[in-house]
Amino acid sequence: MQTENSTCTDFHEHERTQHDSITIHVHTRSHLEAGVEAAVQELAAYARYRKQGILVTRTAPGTVIVSLDPNVPYGMSYERTTW
Repeated sequence: MQTENSTCTDFHEHERTQHDSITIHVHTRSHLEAGVEAAVQELAAYARYRKQGILVTRTAPGTVIVSLDPNVPYGMSYERTTW
């Protein structure tokens, strides 16, 4: 798994902030889905420990933030779009 400010080949990038969120930048839908799935898997252990859910926020075309969120019930993931 790629973490903070690293680049996976040249198609997507993950930025990680203190086990709370992972920002994904991609150029294709298939890479977006793979990046989101990997980020959710990576944050799942922290979500279990904190008893929080996971929020997937689309902030721009090709940009998604996957984060732990105390407003999302434990064991659930919610999606939202802000652009």
